[in-house]
Amino acid sequence: MTPFFAIFFTFFFLRSAESLGLGATEAVDHEAWNRLQILGRISDAQDGTLQRTFLSLGSRRAMATVENWMIRAGLDTWVDEIGNVHGRIEGAGCVGHKVLLFGSHLDTVKDAGKYDGALGILVGLAAVKALVLESITEMEPVPCSLQLVAFSDEEGVRFSSTFLGSRALVGTLPDNVFKAQDNEGHTFLEALRQNGFKGTLESIQTANISDALASYVEVHIEQGPVLQQMKQHASPVVGISGQTRLLFTVHGTQGHAGTVPMTERKDALAASADIIHAIETYCRERVLTTSRDNLLVCTVGAVSVWPGSSNVIPSSTNFTVDVRSKSDSDRNVVVEHVIEYAQHVCRTRGLMFSFDRTHDAPAVDCDDQIINNFAESILHVTKDLIGTQDSADVAISELWSDSGSFNMKNTKYQHALTSGAGHDALAISQACPIGMLFVRCKDGISHSPQEHSTPEDVAFAGRVLLDFLQSNGALFSAL
Repeated sequence: MTPFFAIFFTFFFLRSAESLGLGATEAVDHEAWNRLQILGRISDAQDGTLQRTFLSLGSRRAMATVENWMIRAGLDTWVDEIGNVHGRIEGAGCVGHKVLLFGSHLDTVKDAGKYDGALGILVGLAAVKALVLESITEMEPVPCSLQLVAFSDEEGVRFSSTFLGSRALVGTLPDNVFKAQDNEGHTFLEALRQNGFKGTLESIQTANISDALASYVEVHIEQGPVLQQMKQHASPVVGISGQTRLLFTVHGTQGHAGTVPMTERKDALAASADIIHAIETYCRERVLTTSRDNLLVCTVGAVSVWPGSSNVIPSSTNFTVDVRSKSDSDRNVVVEHVIEYAQHVCRTRGLMFSFDRTHDAPAVDCDDQIINNFAESILHVTKDLIGTQDSADVAISELWSDSGSFNMKNTKYQHALTSGAGHDALAISQACPIGMLFVRCKDGISHSPQEHSTPEDVAFAGRVLLDFLQSNGALFSAL
């Protein structure tokens, strides 16, 4: 860069920042939270609720909005063949080196909150914008190549398959996705073509950048109450629980509710109720005896009944079973038990039983170095807010003195959480080391319009991520 161009470049971008009324600190302290409110109004739903599914109109509007913000932050942007939005800046002497990837997902569940997924994207954008502004002010390039990604699908609402965006990024999309249909009968590949993408197996493979990844970090709301209970803004994540999703189907005999004797009924719903109650009872007892430290949870979240009439004995049911644990062996024991019990109930009642294993993901450990680097960054930011390193150490040790919380583990500086929810980091872990930072959310509520993180918590997360990127630039640029 010539001296003249460097002066012009600096003047232009500093004037641009001034025109927005934002400097590096202001970007992380205010911009992410303000943009969360804007993005939270971009929705497919007409009733005022928030809903954005894979490549829906609302999702495409959100993608365009985020890409525009990336461009304004000085990033080179593109949208890959699965609909993920990328923004990248090259570090000093890092062309051709692996990249530090960070981000989260743009899609939502139905009747969603505005922080799940979007917070990680916008906190990441604010942090990288602050880095760009600092590099311009100091006339020095950023220390490593950084790539922000807004994944097109994590929730799996439209095609009943999660992590479409992040799985495509690392080349692990399951084969059944390509034939999956949405509620309107459109296949996954058709949805891509309808939105201007090539929509072929070959084109989707171009989204795979697994060989270029050094590490992946994701900022996300906790979606649980622990940080609020511990009075903490944020925490590193030590790992992500494994998950199995099953779809149980029970077939009985349909009949008139008033004429078939109780002793002769083959009631699919009654059998299902027996199975569902047993699943909850077994998992609760196991948690109280052997599985508390493994974060075992079991959920039946969706039930459908046919024909679903008040005066008809149900002939069939479908219901989901979700089993999660940070111990894969523990999870597998529970899954086998509930399947065997369901088979026993249906055999005893003279009914037919079948099941599909719709999702299986092993537990994943976050990278120890990333965990401790996030912990150090939390200390640095806390020190800035409190005043001294000793005060920060004391404050954190006092606030985290209750080490008995059910999903916490000691790190070098403080406790870290285990995630019971699946995240894009889970999919990316197939390609590179991962790390996560959880941010406090009010009352632990998520997947709900009541989902909320305060401006202070969002700003704290932005400062932590900024410090993490600043402190670890040399590490990643050496990869």
